[in-house]
Amino acid sequence: MAHHGWDWIVVDTEHSPADIFTTNSMFQAICTTDAIPMARVAGNDFILIKKLLDAGAMGIVVPMVNSADEAARAVQAMKYPPAGIRSAGGGRANLYGPDYQQAANNEIAVILQIEHIKAVESVHEILQVEGVDACFIGPVDLSKSMGCAIGSQEHEEAVQTVLSAAKELGVPPGIHCGSARDVNMRIDQGFRFMALSSDVGFLSSAVRKEREHLSDFD
Repeated sequence: MAHHGWDWIVVDTEHSPADIFTTNSMFQAICTTDAIPMARVAGNDFILIKKLLDAGAMGIVVPMVNSADEAARAVQAMKYPPAGIRSAGGGRANLYGPDYQQAANNEIAVILQIEHIKAVESVHEILQVEGVDACFIGPVDLSKSMGCAIGSQEHEEAVQTVLSAAKELGVPPGIHCGSARDVNMRIDQGFRFMALSSDVGFLSSAVRKEREHLSDFD
């Protein structure tokens, strides 16, 4: 994946079986390219975030951030003192250079997922928390929290509410997209941090495409 020109690769540790050992190996592979290694943490937890950062994540996507207090907790977990509570260790991240711990607070991206209607209702407060670098809409969980379908008018209005607030506050907005067409549409709307499908999605799509071209045997 990293060798195909993506700006960044997010290792998903929330909904995949990837543990810290697998994730560490993935970061090593990603770092052979110009892609930025990032991860989605399993939850807004100081210990989980710390381990991913020490393994070399240069950005953390935090799921289900529904309030300003939860946003502040995520920021605190990603910053070394005095800006936060991250402890200084001797992890793989220090291989990025002797100035890593001095530069990390300014270089590691804090990305909060807006994926519940409660978060949409509190989006201005969430995005005004100091240290938040970007937000990212999880459209599936958002639709489930609203009891509506993805792409419905109600769902799209919630998406546009987040986009409008992010533009107003100068926080780069992001969203997960299922196709290149969707990515291009969201770029035109003003989104700046798009995820396109997934490794499983790309693999399944390629398999289906090739399977359709196979002849059936009697």
